[in-house]
Amino acid sequence: MMDCLLAFIVLSYVTCIVNSASIESPPHNGTKLLVKVGNNFTRECTGTNMDLVLDDLYWTKDGVKVNAKQIIEPRFAATNRYSAKLVVLKFALRGSLKLTLFVTGATLYDDGVYRCVISTDTTQYIQSTVVIQEAVKSVKLYVDTGSNSLNGTLQPVGSSLKVTASTKLSVKCEVDGGHPKPSVRLILDDNGVKKELEKDKARTIDNTTSVGAYPLAYQTFYTVIHHENLAATEERNGNYISCLAYVEGLAEYEDKTQLDIEATVVPSNATDAPQLKNCSNDRNAYASENDGYHQFQCYVMSKSAVTITWTFNNKSTTIGANEEYKKHYKTTTDTNQDTEKYYRTQFSFLQLEKEDNDVYKLTATNSHGSKSHNFHLIYLGESSGSSPLGVCSIVLFLINMLMATLLSL
Repeated sequence: MMDCLLAFIVLSYVTCIVNSASIESPPHNGTKLLVKVGNNFTRECTGTNMDLVLDDLYWTKDGVKVNAKQIIEPRFAATNRYSAKLVVLKFALRGSLKLTLFVTGATLYDDGVYRCVISTDTTQYIQSTVVIQEAVKSVKLYVDTGSNSLNGTLQPVGSSLKVTASTKLSVKCEVDGGHPKPSVRLILDDNGVKKELEKDKARTIDNTTSVGAYPLAYQTFYTVIHHENLAATEERNGNYISCLAYVEGLAEYEDKTQLDIEATVVPSNATDAPQLKNCSNDRNAYASENDGYHQFQCYVMSKSAVTITWTFNNKSTTIGANEEYKKHYKTTTDTNQDTEKYYRTQFSFLQLEKEDNDVYKLTATNSHGSKSHNFHLIYLGESSGSSPLGVCSIVLFLINMLMATLLSL
C-alpha cells in the first residue's frame, strides 16, 4: 500500500514538471521597437501548457505590473490608453493563452522595458524595449562677444551677426525636447566645408509629470552646449555658425547666423605716410631737343608697403614704378632695405619731343597716407642763341606754363 502511494506521488511530481507552463519566444523577444509619439503599438505573448485556473499571463513595464488578465492596473488605466486581450488558444486540462497588450497614442511615458510573465513562475518571461521617439521642439543659437556662454546671458542672433575682426565669440545652443536624447552639434560652415566646433560642456534636464494620484516618471531633454573663444577673423567673413539638432530617424532642426565681419581699421598716422626727398630739378626743368635725354628722380621713404605711380598727359596717363610707355617714357625703382624701406624712383625721357612739355606727378601711397611731387618739363625746342624773338617766345611760354601750373594745383 505504501509502495503504491509513493509511486503515485513520484508520478504526479514528474507529470507536473513535464507539464509546467512556458512562454513561447516571439520574433520580437529581446528586440527594440521604435514608436513615434502619438502612434499606437502592441506587444503580445503566448503561454503554453498553462493551468487555465491557476496560471495567469500579465505584462509589466519597467517592473510595474500593467494588467491582471484583461484588467488594467489603476495607474495605467488612468491614462485611458492601455488595454489587454486574453484569448484561449487551446482548451484542455492544461491549455494555451495568448495575451495582447494595446497602447494607443504613445507618449514619452510609454518608453521602457516590457515583460510578459507567467504568474506561477516569474522566472519565465519574454521582454522587448519600446523606444518612444519625439522630434526636437525648438533650437536656438546665441552668439556674443562675452564669455562664459553656458551660464551667461547671451543674446539670440538673427540671420546675420555684425562683428569686428579679431573679436572672440562665445557660442551657445539651446535645444528643447527630443527623445531619445538628441544629437546636438555646433557647426562652422565655410562655403560648404563644415567643421564641428568643440563642445566645452553640455547639460540635460529631466522632467516628470503625473496623471491623477499616480506619478508617471519619464525623461525629456533640454540640452545646452557651448563653445568659447571662436576667432572672428576676416577670412571667416560670410561664414555661417549653426546649431543642428535631431533625433535619429526624425527631422533635423537648425538655427544659424551668417558672420558679417568688419575689417580692422588701422588708425592713420601722418608720420608713417611716405616721405619724398632729394627730388631732382626741384619743380621746373628746362630741356631742348638737343639734350636728347632727360630724367626726373626722387627718393621715397616708407615704413610699410608703398605704391609708386607717375601721372602725366593732363593726368590722363598713369604708369607704375617699373614700366615703359610707348617706348618713349620709362620708370625704374630701386629698393634699399634699411630700418625703413628706401626707394629711388626715376622717370626717363628716352627721346625729347615738343609733346613732352607737361606736368609730371609722382605719387607714393601706403596704408597711412600719400605724398606727391610735381615736376614741370619746359621744352625749349632747338638751341638758337638769344635773339630777342627767341627770348620773347621763352618768356611767353614760361607765363603759359605758370598759369597751367596754378590751374593744376
